Amino acid sequence: MLTTLCVPLRPDAVDTTDLDRRLEKILRADHVVWPAVEQARAFNLPDWWIVSGAVYNTVWNALTGKPRGYGIKDIDLFYFDPDTSWEAEDQVIQRGSRHFSGRIPIEIRNQARVHLWYQSHFGRPITPLCDCRDSIAKFACETHAVGVRLHGDDRLEIFAPYSLDAIFGLRIVPNPRTRNRLTHEAKAQRARQLWPGIDVEPWPDCSIMRCPDVEDWDALLALLLRAFAYMQDRIDPPSSLDRMTPEDVAAKARDEICYLAHDGVDLIGCIFCKVESDLLYVGKLAVDPAHQGRGIGRALMAAAEAEARGMGLKGLQLQTRIELVENHQAFARLGFIKTAETAHPGFDRPTSITMLKLL
Repeated sequence: MLTTLCVPLRPDAVDTTDLDRRLEKILRADHVVWPAVEQARAFNLPDWWIVSGAVYNTVWNALTGKPRGYGIKDIDLFYFDPDTSWEAEDQVIQRGSRHFSGRIPIEIRNQARVHLWYQSHFGRPITPLCDCRDSIAKFACETHAVGVRLHGDDRLEIFAPYSLDAIFGLRIVPNPRTRNRLTHEAKAQRARQLWPGIDVEPWPDCSIMRCPDVEDWDALLALLLRAFAYMQDRIDPPSSLDRMTPEDVAAKARDEICYLAHDGVDLIGCIFCKVESDLLYVGKLAVDPAHQGRGIGRALMAAAEAEARGMGLKGLQLQTRIELVENHQAFARLGFIKTAETAHPGFDRPTSITMLKLL
């Protein structure tokens, strides 16, 4: 069964006051992690946070009666420094090795540098992060998206953009705003081995979201070419896709509204939209042939419709080639009606039809 989610890349924070208090009580009582929090305050890096496993694993140990520090491989300390040189980060790491003491190692990483190595590690680029909160919100699992830091007045600040419910509910919840399904599944497998009572929510079959500023444009063009390959010997003139480059796709995504569908690993669908007068023109609706017939195209069109409604527009408009009768029928089933026939330059016969769906 297809699961779709239309979600923003950057969520709003959720009020979790009661769980915040419980988390703080557990952390302050932990003689393994809490000293690291205090030492991190003294280390005083810009925009620093202790994140992820050191926090949620400590809660799980408290809830399940495991020893303090159980299952924590290292304590991740994030900071954000605009100096993205490796030398600057290495100097901080070397200072940290002398500053921190404790039986669990501290791993210090400048989140301003993540975009420099992300593609080599995960196989696709990302836009530079805004700050450490931005980084935490992009973790593969919503459960893992948590950070804490201690202020000079001994006040503990907690950032949990998807709430602390999953942590205290012993659940691992995926974050489909990312394409890190494999990371989610690997971390879930390890967690189940260490805390057998953990409940793991599977990654959705399909997630739909607005295209981020940086995307794998080669992969997106390849998806378009696969999806429209069936038209090659059927339409005249040939598709404009034949002349598009990854740079052209990137420019189109910047100039228009683009929604992407993914399964947590690969891009499997897309739709491009732009405002024309009081209508939202939709084009380049594409679904990978291996994933067709699962309702992905309908879900992408629903995202475009929601976009149009949000803008207060009258409806959706599209064009489809006159030869592709099956497409005319498919769009008609989605509520579109034929309103016009048009011809490409140099043709004395109709080459496309225009279809409209009023909202």
